[in-house]
This record gives sequence, structure tokens and C-alpha cells, in this order.
Amino acid sequence: MRLEGKTALITGAGSGIGAACAEIFSNEGAQVVGADLTEAALEPVADLIAHRSTFDVTDKAAVDEAVVEIAKALGHIDLLVNSAGITRRHLPQDMPWDEAWQRVMDVNVRGTLLVSAAVMDIQQRSGRGGSIVTLSSIYGQVARPPVLTGQPDPYPHSKGAVLQVTRDLAVAGAKHNIRVNALCPGFINTAMTEGLRADPQTKETLVSLHPLGRLGEADEVAKCALFLCSDDASFVTGTSLAVDGGYLSV
Repeated sequence: MRLEGKTALITGAGSGIGAACAEIFSNEGAQVVGADLTEAALEPVADLIAHRSTFDVTDKAAVDEAVVEIAKALGHIDLLVNSAGITRRHLPQDMPWDEAWQRVMDVNVRGTLLVSAAVMDIQQRSGRGGSIVTLSSIYGQVARPPVLTGQPDPYPHSKGAVLQVTRDLAVAGAKHNIRVNALCPGFINTAMTEGLRADPQTKETLVSLHPLGRLGEADEVAKCALFLCSDDASFVTGTSLAVDGGYLSV
């Protein structure tokens, strides 16, 4: 098993890519800590995780306290997958665009940075090193297609910022043997894209943008997170891995 003896913290573990990571990491021998906003959110993965943690990734005090508690309870935190994230569609549609922009940036960028920094502090002090995976997107690298344009969308802005956070943390962590890499998924069949996929014409357009001719599955992204967290990726840091069915190639 590729993660035997490792402890993995996964944020946003209750659904989507986070839940897929919880399952695959557990199957590969990791002691998985599932984190989400509420206990109820973690129920779908209750049988897969060894420990639950509930906190808001945008709240620094809550993040720092939770990470310290996890490290004390389980001894260490070897791996982190920052899967917690939102889009504009998760927020009230009458929310002013600038307020929505800030909320998405807070969760996707600030949340990723806060949790990563807290975990890196634990990893640095333990001397064990570790691996951190951030969740960016194809829209961290390219603009949205015309079919998805509208008001200024914070999601691609946030995912571009996540890539720069990833690079910066990778350089800072390298001397402590802490690797930090990003995944850039295309459109994945999760609850996050459900609203877009509900419209047949929009879904057909999205599928057509992926040369493989389909949307991705959460476990396909999770398997790439597994690679980046495993010793197979021991010389990989500061990079981004597209899991996009060829989207960025055309």
C-alpha cells in the first residue's frame, strides 16, 4: 500500500474530489482525517476516515487549533489535500458580485493558504517532511469559454492564485523536504458542476471542450492526488498536473 503509515488531512472531505481522496487514501493505507464545515457533511465518508475535524478554512484561529489538535491526537500530519472550495454558484444569486468574489477568494485561496501553512509548520517541526496537494483548475491557467462568461467570475481568479500560492509554498518547503503541488482538473462529475450539467446544451458544450469526449470522475482526480502524495513523486514539487481530458491542449 502506497500510503501505509501516513496520516492524511483532507479538507472538503465530505463530497466530490475530497470524498474520493478519502476513499482512495484510506484504501492505500493512510490514516485519514476528514475535515469539513460540519459533522453532517462528513457522514458520507464516516466509514472511511479515522478522525473527524470540523472547521472553517477561512478562520485562521480555528484552522490553527484544529491542525494542532489533529497532530496531537494522531502524532503527525504527513499529507494534506486542500479540497475545500466553492464557486459563485454556491452563494446566494442576489449577492453583489464583489461580495461573492471576496467569499470565493476567501475559501479557495485564503483557506488553502491557511491550512497549508498550519500543516507545514507541523511538518517542519516534526522533521518528517511531507506532501501537500492544492486544488487549482484548468481555469487557473486559461480563461473561461464564451458559453460560461458573464459577470466577473471569482472562481478562475481564485484558482490562478492557488497556483502561485502552490509555487511559493513549494520553494519555502523544499529545504524541509515538504513537497507542494497543484492539481488542475477539467470539468468533473461532482456536485460542484451539477448546475452546469443540468442543462443538456451546456453539458454538451462542456464535453466537446475535452478531447477525450467526456467529463472526468472524482476518483480520476483523487488518483492523481495519490501519486503526488506518494513516494513515487518524491522529486516532484512546485508543479501543476492537469487532470482535464486534454482540455488545456486545444
